[in-house]
Amino acid sequence: NFQVAMQTLLGYSALPVVHKDKPVMSKEKKEFKLPEANRNMHRVYAYLIKQRFISPGVITYFAKQKLLYEDKEHHNVVFVGVDVNGVPRQAHKRSTTTYGNSFRQTIKGSDTRYSFAHFGTNNKLFIFEAPIDMLSYITLFPNQWQDSSYIAMNGVYESAVMTALEEHSNLNE
Repeated sequence: NFQVAMQTLLGYSALPVVHKDKPVMSKEKKEFKLPEANRNMHRVYAYLIKQRFISPGVITYFAKQKLLYEDKEHHNVVFVGVDVNGVPRQAHKRSTTTYGNSFRQTIKGSDTRYSFAHFGTNNKLFIFEAPIDMLSYITLFPNQWQDSSYIAMNGVYESAVMTALEEHSNLNE
């Protein structure tokens, strides 16, 4: 399972954190709503190309798929995760600012079983911690990249990887 794999990679196991007298949290599911899109993607393109050195063609591909866009309110880059029917189920925002602390946030109500991804036709799945890591890898290895599958866990959402493996039976490497 995911925990055993991480322990093996790290070379040690960690005991789970136990909180005493933890208050009961409401299990009420928040409504998922994508942030409103900006009318252009100037800041997202500038940030991803000039600061992160992502290929313009890779950015355009994901933008045309409606999996990457610029939000209207703060001009963050929004990475969208969709289900097998193409319905947005998860979104993750990252600031495009090049000074100060960067901002990252998973949108409230997101279903973490889905994440920013591309699913190709071959049996390979590449797993990344963050969407920009994924885009960087594709930029570095562009030959027939669309044949393979890629997914970003947005940190540690292993449920997205498990869902991808369940829903895409061709993935076995």
